[in-house]
Amino acid sequence: MNVLVSATPQAAATLAAQHLARAAASAIAERGRFSVALSGGSTPKLMYEALRGLEVDWAHVHVYFSDERSVGPDSPDSNYRSAKLGLLDHVGVPAGQVHRMEGERDPQAAAADYAALLPEQLDLVLLGMGDDGHTASLFPDTEGLQAGGRVIANWVPKLETWRLSFTFAEINAARERWLLVTGASKAEVLREVQNGIDGVTGHPVAGVHDATWYLDAAAAAELSL
Repeated sequence: MNVLVSATPQAAATLAAQHLARAAASAIAERGRFSVALSGGSTPKLMYEALRGLEVDWAHVHVYFSDERSVGPDSPDSNYRSAKLGLLDHVGVPAGQVHRMEGERDPQAAAADYAALLPEQLDLVLLGMGDDGHTASLFPDTEGLQAGGRVIANWVPKLETWRLSFTFAEINAARERWLLVTGASKAEVLREVQNGIDGVTGHPVAGVHDATWYLDAAAAAELSL
């Protein structure tokens, strides 16, 4: 694990934001664009706030999403809405370069359409992790853990709902994968991931390969560093 530990959730989010600004500048200089997939969760909201104060060439940034709930863009549960209010409404990403997952549509059709619009390779996939070890919408004991392709409709029995999600194949095909994880409730899962638990029968997040982890001290408390 490539682990970067900060004292607080805000500090971890700020560090990730600074590194994202640097990654964007590098990608735009090399390839003329920066393609990033955003995620939901509380820590990304802190990162969005930090990003608003940084210098980024937003005109050359293309925004995607690693997962979405089965809701429309105006729902309080929408990952797109969270990113819009926290970041996109405040920076200059052209509207045509923001690609939301259409959670209000038939899940299988929406997943297929989203897979078709993705670039050949994303520069960066930003992810979080739930207390149960899920990442994106790849939850424990769901068929999506072993799915192929790029984007899937994943039925989550414990939530009794469909979720749209990147597959592990899509996540791991990106140039970089970053996980923003904070809070003491995540510490045990992180220890087990470090100790080699797998991503199918264990914690799904372990299926993300060669990631950079941005942690606060509480989340990192049980790791061997």
